[in-house]
Amino acid sequence: MKKVSKDDNFYFLLGALLGLLFISAFMQQLFAGGQKTILALIIICLGVSIAGVHREKVFYRNWYGFLLFLAAISGTFTFLETIDLSLVTLFALLFFLLSHTFTALKQVMITDYVSGNQIIGSVCVYLLLGLSWSFIYLIQLELFPEAFNGIEYKPWIDNFFDAVYFSFITLTTVGYGDISPALPIPRFFVFIESILGGFYLAIMVASLVSSRLSQSDHSHSDHSESDNDQNDQS
Repeated sequence: MKKVSKDDNFYFLLGALLGLLFISAFMQQLFAGGQKTILALIIICLGVSIAGVHREKVFYRNWYGFLLFLAAISGTFTFLETIDLSLVTLFALLFFLLSHTFTALKQVMITDYVSGNQIIGSVCVYLLLGLSWSFIYLIQLELFPEAFNGIEYKPWIDNFFDAVYFSFITLTTVGYGDISPALPIPRFFVFIESILGGFYLAIMVASLVSSRLSQSDHSHSDHSESDNDQNDQS
């Protein structure tokens, strides 16, 4: 069985993101009161995703670690009711996801070889976009309690999975209508996400197909040169 190496770094990220989405759904349905546990699991799952960052990229690893540490500390203060640092926690997690999205997108797009890792990476970027927008919506709920129809104003961790759910049905342009933006600023971010989701799929598919065709042409060219060399030798 092939071992996952540093060249398969997106497998760590994909596993962490899928684990986060499933665990948040599980906790929301069966343990709705476990806010502290949900936050801890968010930090742990995102921390696991750092394992996929190349060890040579010390700056990125330290930056991600700092943001998760800040989210953990501010979240702890909020739960202890010492001071409400919900916005600090949300912005720290948002910046973490946006930074991860940027580095992952750069690695996926700037490549001449389409491997399984690149395909997994393109899926990870899509999931990161959806998660990033869910935190944007949670921040808006903190600032504007009546920002959305279908989501009541509660501690952000209680609304986490509802925000994730709404974000992904918006990103995929499904739009069931059970949750909808009620104010102009949330509506702006909603249509930006829906446009971004459509463009990402179109651009990513075109990019992967183009790289694959270029890769095939290069492979055929190498085979042709090899055959010509054999003919010359004979």
